[in-house]
Amino acid sequence: MSNKVFDIIGGTCFFTIVIVVMCSLATDFGLWIEYSFPKVTETTTQIIDTTKEPIQKNLGGKDYLKAKGERKKFVLQLQAEYTLAGVVVAKNTNFWFRDIMRNDFDDICLVDLGIVWGDLSTNIEKLHKHWKIKSRKTLGEARMLTWYTKDLRKSPWSLSYVSSHISHTHLIPATANVMKALSSVKKRDIVKLDGYLVDIYTDKTKLISRTSLSRTDTDPTSRGSGACEVMYVKQVQIGNKIYR
Repeated sequence: MSNKVFDIIGGTCFFTIVIVVMCSLATDFGLWIEYSFPKVTETTTQIIDTTKEPIQKNLGGKDYLKAKGERKKFVLQLQAEYTLAGVVVAKNTNFWFRDIMRNDFDDICLVDLGIVWGDLSTNIEKLHKHWKIKSRKTLGEARMLTWYTKDLRKSPWSLSYVSSHISHTHLIPATANVMKALSSVKKRDIVKLDGYLVDIYTDKTKLISRTSLSRTDTDPTSRGSGACEVMYVKQVQIGNKIYR
């Protein structure tokens, strides 16, 4: 095969990749615009208490809720009523190149938040001094939160305390305004999320993901396949502002 043919093939492949990337970026930018500027539903004088454990009332998976992702329809099995209050230490909106790397889980879980509570939430500066925390999506499509310290002996908290007072929560917004509010959340924001812990199925009953129901599970053998909570969010409070 001549060099000219190789040049044509190479040029065509490069042009195709550029077009795909540009289209994906255009979609990402459109989503960013769509989910900006949340509308405050109400304000409150009730201060968010970040020192307490998340509130969970198990439901036993008897009830189901229909939900719509960006492109597909899903069924959510309600496992627990859930309220999580804390300080945001990591965030992943997972927008960029969604069309290239999207799976069913990405289609419905639109935001990941790393949130801490208890003593960690009242000592954020000290936490960030000793611990590095990051929410990310791997090339293998896993969405994970990592936290580590260079010297555990200097940390004010044990590994077990940090692990049991930090959560990586995959969020399914109940409304567009809830999604806008979640998109506006920044690191170090004090937030409270109200909704349900859910298992996700396609509308054809294929299991997509199970939620964790414990704050102390830590590995891929747990119910949440990595100890992450999957939450259907009905209400978001950021500071004194509430969004539904």
